Amino acid sequence: MDVYLEVKLKPGGERREYATQLVHLGRGVVIVRFDMQRGGGPPDIPVTVPPGSISLGYFWARRPYNLYRWRDPLGRLIAHRFDAVADVAIAPESVTYRDLVLDWWVLPGDILLEEDRDEFEALAEAGLLTPSDLESARAADREVHARYRHIIDEAARLEARYAPARKA
Repeated sequence: MDVYLEVKLKPGGERREYATQLVHLGRGVVIVRFDMQRGGGPPDIPVTVPPGSISLGYFWARRPYNLYRWRDPLGRLIAHRFDAVADVAIAPESVTYRDLVLDWWVLPGDILLEEDRDEFEALAEAGLLTPSDLESARAADREVHARYRHIIDEAARLEARYAPARKA
């Protein structure tokens, strides 16, 4: 399968590229799959990712967030992660976006956890985020807190349509 690039631009200018597989490219939305061979998990969030797990990434051209749905090797849901983003550009060979630092995790049982607020506030205070970035991050914050269940349900419908679970 051809490589589809996820390109994340960090606030300090660092560029990170991730080789993914294209699952769906539609009008204003792209879904990618990333195979997590090593497993692991975020350092400050109670999530364990076994080796062989997958992440489906959902990127919308006109939304201030993206979403990742993480599944273990047997297809069981591990967690969801939202990222505040700006300037999402969807192309046939890649999706590029600017990372606005704030992240939110939704764990089983509808536990919503925020990550990186201190880093976000420090960047804002240092003037490293534009007024537009600040508004996009605030919009993502509002939408995730008010609508995360609706957004997750929408992603689940897209997953069922474009990335159904593989039969063992």
